[in-house]
Amino acid sequence: MNLNDIRRLFDYTDYANGLALDAVENLTEEQRRHDFKISHGSIHGTLVHMAGAEWIWLERWKGVSHSRIWAADDFADVAALRSRWREIGAGRHELLDNLTEERLREDLSYKNIKGEPFTLPLAEQMQHVVNHSTLHRGQVVGMIRQLGLQPPIVDLLYYFIARKSS
Repeated sequence: MNLNDIRRLFDYTDYANGLALDAVENLTEEQRRHDFKISHGSIHGTLVHMAGAEWIWLERWKGVSHSRIWAADDFADVAALRSRWREIGAGRHELLDNLTEERLREDLSYKNIKGEPFTLPLAEQMQHVVNHSTLHRGQVVGMIRQLGLQPPIVDLLYYFIARKSS
């Protein structure tokens, strides 16, 4: 995995997260907060978890390991979450702009939210974040389907198609 691959995966993540947020903005508060008994309960809770995980990893890559991840009640609505998520994306974009191939391959130590220490190559940590968001976006898509609505298409293939045509 090289730096261009990582950058493209995070561009996809931002693209697909945006599609999910766009779809969720059209839901009622009741639909967003409905407990589906999966993942982080509701669509809102799952999106907050996704954003919180992206934030916590970005912080780790900057050398800060936090002991708490965000909870659904930390964000009143989709607009507040989208605003914070844009900040995370901008911070990650800045980090990626200054990242080198060598640094990408280096081990980076961090502590999880329980305070347990881990060390993995930065590239593997970044791949995990992309995969984690993909997993939970799929759950959000499933929850939207359970509401009887048409969810956005967030597959990687459609990102490639959209980018090729733009």
